[in-house]
Amino acid sequence: MRATTHATALALTMLCWTCPAHAQDVDTDTAVDLDAVEVVGARRPLSAFPGAVTVVDGDTLREGQRQVSLAEPLARVPGVLAQERNNFAQDLQVQSRGFGARSTFGIRGIQLVVDGIPATAIDGQGQAANFPLDALDRIEVLRGPLALQYGNAAGGAIVGYSGLDGESSRRWQAWAGSEASARLALRADGGNSGNDDATWRWRLHGSHFRTDGARPHSAAQRTQLGAIARWDPRPDQQVRLVTDSLVQPWTDDPLGLTRDQWEADPQGVDPAALRFDTRKRVGNHQAGARWRWRYADDREAWIAGHAIGRDIVQFLSIPPGAQQAPTSAGGVIDLSRRSAGATVGHRWQGEHGSLVLGAETGRLEETRRGYENFVEDPVLGERVGIRGRLRRNEDNLILATDAWLVGDWHPAPAWTLLGAIRRSELSFSSDDHYVAPGNADDSGRLDFGETAWSLGVARAFARGEGFASIGSGFETPTMTELAYRTDGASGFNQDLGPARFHSAEIGTRWRLEAMDFSVAAYRIDGRDEIVPALAEGGRTSYANAGRTRRTGLEASLAGEVGDRWSWLLVGNWIDARFEETFSNRVVRNGEEDSRTVEAGNRIPGIPSAHGFAELAWQAPDERLTVAMEALLRGSVPVDDGNTDAAPGHARFALALRWRSPEQGGWHGFLRIDNLLDGDHVGSVIVNDGNARYFEPALPRGFTLGIGWTGAD
Repeated sequence: MRATTHATALALTMLCWTCPAHAQDVDTDTAVDLDAVEVVGARRPLSAFPGAVTVVDGDTLREGQRQVSLAEPLARVPGVLAQERNNFAQDLQVQSRGFGARSTFGIRGIQLVVDGIPATAIDGQGQAANFPLDALDRIEVLRGPLALQYGNAAGGAIVGYSGLDGESSRRWQAWAGSEASARLALRADGGNSGNDDATWRWRLHGSHFRTDGARPHSAAQRTQLGAIARWDPRPDQQVRLVTDSLVQPWTDDPLGLTRDQWEADPQGVDPAALRFDTRKRVGNHQAGARWRWRYADDREAWIAGHAIGRDIVQFLSIPPGAQQAPTSAGGVIDLSRRSAGATVGHRWQGEHGSLVLGAETGRLEETRRGYENFVEDPVLGERVGIRGRLRRNEDNLILATDAWLVGDWHPAPAWTLLGAIRRSELSFSSDDHYVAPGNADDSGRLDFGETAWSLGVARAFARGEGFASIGSGFETPTMTELAYRTDGASGFNQDLGPARFHSAEIGTRWRLEAMDFSVAAYRIDGRDEIVPALAEGGRTSYANAGRTRRTGLEASLAGEVGDRWSWLLVGNWIDARFEETFSNRVVRNGEEDSRTVEAGNRIPGIPSAHGFAELAWQAPDERLTVAMEALLRGSVPVDDGNTDAAPGHARFALALRWRSPEQGGWHGFLRIDNLLDGDHVGSVIVNDGNARYFEPALPRGFTLGIGWTGAD
C-alpha cells in the first residue's frame, strides 16, 4: 500500500511539471505517419512512447484477408493471441499477455474502442465483432502498464480508427470459400477537401457474411452497416459523427467437445446442441459524436458522447431436470442492454511537454430475463429447445464516473517521460422482480472505487528507442460475472470483488534499412484475480483467486531480402501461474463442494508459447504476391487444476494476392488455410463443468476473392 501511495504521488508530481506556457504543437487531426499512437486524446510519435504498442495499417487489415474477425490482423501482433472458436454464437476469444483467457464468450481484460465508441461496456465486457475491418484505416494495439490508463482493464487496449483523410473513392470485395462461406463488402468515401470555408468528409460501409460452418449445427450470418462523417466548419474546429449497426440473426451453437468426443470426431457436435437447438441472436446498434475546438495554438478542448443498444437471446442446453430447483434461471437468456456515455477533455501543449485532463461518465441499463427451454405439451409431452415459463426477471444498472490525467515531459530532445492516473467509481445494482417460493428477493448493490496509474520513460536513438514502464490497474467483475453465485442460488454474486494488478515492462524498438525489430519483457503480479469457479449448464459463476504472476517475453522481427522477398516473425513466451493455493466453495448438482487450486498450477487458457511467421515473394512487376504463413501454439491447460490440456500445434496457410498494375483497379486473392489439414483445437472453454473444454479449429479451407477500387 505504501509503495502504491508513493508511486501515485510521484505520478502526480511529474504530471504537474508538464504544464508549460509556451506553444509548440502539431495538428492532431491531420494525416499522420503510422509511426504514431494516440493516448487518451493526444497523438504522440512512437519514438516518444514509453511502452509496447503495435500499429496494423489498413492495407494489412484487408489485403488477401477474409476480414471476418480480428484474429487475422492480431496474429501479427506480439503479446496478443486471438483464438478462433469457429463458433459465431460465442464470438472471438482475445487475450493480451494472458488477460482475457478466462472469458467463455466475448472479450475480457482488454479495452476495445472503434472510432471513439467503446466496444467494451463500462463493466468490462467487450465484443470483437463490432470492428468493421473493411472500413478502418488502422488498428493500434497497446499493451503493458500504459494501457492501464484506459481504466477497467489490465491486459491492454485495441483501438480502431477511420482517418477520413483520403480521396473520394469506391471499393467492393467479395469472396466465397469452404463450408458454403461467403462475404460481400462495400465502401464509399466522399466529401470536399478544397479551400471552401468548411470542409467535410464521409465514409459509408456495409458487409454481409454467411457460413454453414465446418461443424454440424454451426451456421451463421452477420450483417454490418456503418457511416462516419467529419465536418470542419472552421480550421480550429472539427465535428465527427459515427454510427454502426450489427445484426446477427439466429446463429447455431455447436458447443464444445469433451476430450473423447474431440478425438473421435474433431469436427463433431455435442448431441445436446442438436437436442436443444442451441442458438443465439444478437443485435447491436450504436452512434457517437465528438466536437473538438482548438481555441489557441497551445490549447484544445473536446466533448464526446455515444449511445449503444444491444439485444441478445440465447437458448442453452440445460436439461429440464436441472431447472426444477426454485432458484434455477431456466435455459433461455433474454438480455437487453442500453448504455450511454459522455467525455470531456482539455489538452495543454507546451515547449517541453503536454497535459491532458479529462472526465467521463457512463450509464448502462440491463434487462435480464430467464425462461425455461422446454414446455410440457399435453399431447406431445415434453418439448425442448423452445421458450417456456419465466424463471428470472431483473433490472440491472451500472453507473460509472472516471477522471484522468495524462502528461508527457521532454527533459531533453531524446528523452520522454509519460505518466497517467485514473480514478474510477462504479456502482452495480440489481432489482429482482422474480420472487417465488424458494426464490427470495435477490436484489443487491455493489460499489467499487479504484485507481489506476502508470509511469514510463523512453530514450530515442538514431535508429530506435528503448523504453520502460510500471503501473497498477484493476478489473471489476462484469454484470455477467456477477450474475451467478457459487452457492447455486440465483441472484447477485455479492462476494465477488475486483482484481488488482501491478505490472512492469522494459523493451526496445529498432528500425534498420532492411529490418524492423521490437522486443519487450514484462512481469505482472495480481491478487484477487477473477476466475471461473463453476461452469455448468451454460452458466459460469466466478470467484476471486489468490496471488498470480505472469512473466513473459514478446518479440517481432520484420525485414526484406533483396527486392522480391519479405519476412515476418512474431514470438511470445509467457509463464502464467497461480502463486498461492486457494479454495472456492461451490454447489454442484445441489451438493456443496470445495474446489482447491494448488500453487504453481498454470493459469488455464494461456499457452506458454505462441507465434506467427510469414515468408512472402513479390513478382518483379509487383502484381503477384505469394506468401506462406504459419501459426504456432503450445499446449493450453483447460482448467485450474491442470487436469487436461489442448495439444500444441502448427497451422500453415498459403496465400496468393494479385492486383492490377495501375493504382486501384481490380485485385484478387486465393487462400488455403490449414494447408496440411491437421486436427487442432482452436480454443478452450476454461473450467467447463461438463468437461466440454475443446472447440475445434477449422479443417483445410479454400477462399477465393475478388475486388475493385476506384477513385472518383
